[in-house]
Amino acid sequence: MASGSRGGRSKRQVLLFLVGVCVWQSAAQSLRYSLAEEMERDSFVGDIAKDLGVAPSQLAARKARVVSEGNEQRLRLNHNSGVLTVSESLDREELCPQSDTCT
Repeated sequence: MASGSRGGRSKRQVLLFLVGVCVWQSAAQSLRYSLAEEMERDSFVGDIAKDLGVAPSQLAARKARVVSEGNEQRLRLNHNSGVLTVSESLDREELCPQSDTCT
């Protein structure tokens, strides 16, 4: 009888693990925005909170962040409002030299 109880506990642990993995994967979301060339500093890019369907206060609670390639943070996220802005003027030729498109 003890082995049956142990088997039930193992099944519950596996089930809880799988539920945890599913919740963790569904919590991570990515957004992509297109920006016009020569956008000026502090230009509006998007409303992250609105686009994710969450309250702006949830951004800090969920540890929302902007991930950039390289060392420069060209975008700024306001955790109070959920607004994403350009932190410096963007120049396509500087960002993507030798390329017709810049992604």
